[in-house]
Amino acid sequence: MRVLVTGGAGFIGSNLCEELVKKHEVVAYDNFSFGTPKNLEAVKENVEVIRGDILDSKLKSIDCDVIIHLAGTSSAPMFMPDPSQGVKTNVMGFINVLECAKRNGVKVVYASTSSIYGNNPTPLTEDQKVTPPNFYSVTKLAMENLAHLYHQEFGVGSAGLRFMSVYGPHELAKGNFANLVSQFMWWMLKGERPTLYGDGTQTRDFIYVKDIVRAITLCMGVRGAEIYNVGTGKAHSLNQLVKMLNEEMGTDLPPKYIENPIKNYIMTQLADIAKIGRIGYKPRYTLKQGIKECYEHYR
Repeated sequence: MRVLVTGGAGFIGSNLCEELVKKHEVVAYDNFSFGTPKNLEAVKENVEVIRGDILDSKLKSIDCDVIIHLAGTSSAPMFMPDPSQGVKTNVMGFINVLECAKRNGVKVVYASTSSIYGNNPTPLTEDQKVTPPNFYSVTKLAMENLAHLYHQEFGVGSAGLRFMSVYGPHELAKGNFANLVSQFMWWMLKGERPTLYGDGTQTRDFIYVKDIVRAITLCMGVRGAEIYNVGTGKAHSLNQLVKMLNEEMGTDLPPKYIENPIKNYIMTQLADIAKIGRIGYKPRYTLKQGIKECYEHYR
């Protein structure tokens, strides 16, 4: 198949391209705002790279057999201080993606987010009522609703994946917007103590990017317009994370605690992954194993 990956030079997109080229023709579409050609260095001979923004009309004219949509404004802090551009990018950009899918008669697998759940009781299930706590998650819920409407009105198939806390190689270009696992590791590699909000007891369902890649490839065959949680089904506190990083890296850098400055901060995150499990998904990486691979990559 000819697979179009928006955000193909970004963190998750580049890891996905490395897997897809084993079986498919791959087109990486990226504006390089948070991605970099370096992320595709290992597969540059086998990936067609198109520089472009998802708001560009040329996106709709690209021929493909399936679309993996990973581009966009990808975290809540990116929406500040002016939310308008982030909302435009995520919502109008996704309409361009759906129009491309409609023209080609293909399905879309796209990144949603666990942030949609806010502080809902865990484990988080896809049928919970959600009240998005920030602009980022509002746009992702809008994308889910748009995907449903495009399926209802035009027959465009889709799978929206509510990613938990994703970490792994190729995050450097994201800088301060990278996952906490990577950021803490980068600080500790420089001998700096990681900074934690509050007392460090907040929890996250940390999922290694290679498990995310497996989930995406499985969902390429799903019919209808579905929503899936993608996580590990296990949660760790940030205190536990720092302890595991110290153990793997052979360091002794205790956390530095500061007052939490974020409104509507999400304290708990834990996915129920029974639904995606029914199409064959099962996480392969524990947090310890993922940290080990990350450390081997970044050091």
